[in-house]
Amino acid sequence: MTPLRVLVVSDGRPGHVNQAQGLVRLLGERFETTAERLEAPLRLAALSRRALAPVVNREGPKSRSLAAYRLFHRGGLPRARPDVVVSAGGNTTFANVLLARRYRAPNVFLGSKRRVAGRCFAAHLTLEPTGEPSNIVMNVAPSPRSAAEIACDGRRFRARHGFADERLWLMACGGDGAGKRYQARHWRALGAWMNDIAERHAVRWLVSTSRRTGARGEEALRAALAARHLAYAVWWNERPAPILGDLMGAAQTLFVTVDSMSMISEAIGAGKPVVQVCAGAGRLDARYRAALAKYERLGVSRNADVADPYRRGEFAPPPLASLFAAQLDELEARIRAAMAGKPCDS
Repeated sequence: MTPLRVLVVSDGRPGHVNQAQGLVRLLGERFETTAERLEAPLRLAALSRRALAPVVNREGPKSRSLAAYRLFHRGGLPRARPDVVVSAGGNTTFANVLLARRYRAPNVFLGSKRRVAGRCFAAHLTLEPTGEPSNIVMNVAPSPRSAAEIACDGRRFRARHGFADERLWLMACGGDGAGKRYQARHWRALGAWMNDIAERHAVRWLVSTSRRTGARGEEALRAALAARHLAYAVWWNERPAPILGDLMGAAQTLFVTVDSMSMISEAIGAGKPVVQVCAGAGRLDARYRAALAKYERLGVSRNADVADPYRRGEFAPPPLASLFAAQLDELEARIRAAMAGKPCDS
């Protein structure tokens, strides 16, 4: 396979880093990839975002790109010249473009591009179409680990904790964000809903909260969820443990609160039935709702609401390879064309 040195530009947010690393994993199916991660936080982020968009949208020499990168970012430079630059999350948009210009490398970006023109990217990956030539519409966001790896870790987790063949379902909790807001009563309602599910369907719960759940949210959920229905929990604000992949591998069905697109994407990447749980107050924005509806249309997830009894329906998600094949073909073609110095067809 063709060697490919990938520069992963990071803003330090785990969800964004996971998506970028997921894309690197997919590229590893078509290239012999080596990846370098570069932290490139913005200086004075709000001010830099306003100033950088017009700068980035103007083509310029490599020296100007490097100067703009150094002026507005605290990060250094990669150790080796990259063949392709990859990043996810709006705060990485500018470094993505500027470093790609500096090294004359194709660049791939996942997410909202902060008023940067589509022509600044070799490929802009989104869940919904933007109408720009650089856009590639993904069926689902890429996951950093394969379903096989997640399943293997899940088997080890079950053996380590003596769960054998027990029926275990996972509840992965986010928190305030994406238009949703949580108070203690919302977490208590979720706990009561989980108790009802455990009794109706003879399961026990694996639970993982997150930074955004907050200590008060965890306390309320913990108080409401009956101990007999809880098999294992990571209470992140009390004792963080980054073992969500192990829990996903150990559970048969994966429930995720709707506010966390990154956790939903990871759950879908596990290749298991996923339930998107509507809880809390507030309303998701239109683009976010459209993405969740798309997941349901593709058959990779179902929706559920804490206000209603959970009605279990058996469903098998489609093979993950079928969700990425066409988009990966197009992305590979664009990268190869750019590396060869040829214009992209689209």
